[in-house]
This record gives sequence, structure tokens and C-alpha cells, in this order.
Amino acid sequence: MDHDKLTDEMREVLLSLPGTSVKRMFGADAYFVGPAMFAFFAPGAIVLRLPHAVFAEAVASKRAIPFLSLGAAHLNGWAEVPFERCPLDDLRALVESAHASGTRVARAASRRRKPSGARRTRRRRPQTI
Repeated sequence: MDHDKLTDEMREVLLSLPGTSVKRMFGADAYFVGPAMFAFFAPGAIVLRLPHAVFAEAVASKRAIPFLSLGAAHLNGWAEVPFERCPLDDLRALVESAHASGTRVARAASRRRKPSGARRTRRRRPQTI
């Protein structure tokens, strides 16, 4: 399957996952679950934020390589999955794993306590002598 058809098919898979939204970032579509970005496309590949165990297995099996951006290596489980290295079924499984990881991050972010603004101080009554 050529890269354009595979990219289109992966876009459909990404958009079919629950809670997925698309935002334009750095000239490309980025895929989010809540506030957590979990995927975007690079030329000839998809870049996914994978859970540590899945990331390690995908890199060890040579289906993925650590995503390198401006010389920064191994950024929090971001893996570049070249289309020619990964069978379609494995690619779908990796996308679903990245989405599930993003869903956990989104849930954790929603549970965090929001700052409540300025602290209230109790007024003290002046002491009478």
C-alpha cells in the first residue's frame, strides 16, 4: 500500500477512536485525547506517544525508532513508526495503544486540583487590652 493511502487509512482509524480531536500544530495535524497529544504524521511515518513497555518492545523489534526532534532523543516514549517497517495490523495496535495512553493522561489531568485563585486570609479582630 502506498504512503498516501496508508496515511489516509490511519487518519480514519485515529478519528474513529473515542474522544479524539485534531488540532493543527507546526504545519501538520496532531491528534489529541483531551489535553494529551498522542499522534501526528511525519513523512512516510506516524509518530506515536507509546506507553513505556510498548515503546520498548516496538523499538526492540525494529518496528519503530525513537523520535528525534532537534537532536532531543527519547522524548517521553515518542516513537516514529515508518510505514514500511510495520504491518498494518501492528500499526493499528500501536495507534490504539497510544490512544489508550493518551486517555489515561487526559483522565489524570482532569482529576488534578485546579488552582483556586488567591488565598483567603482570615481577618483577625484587633486585640483589646
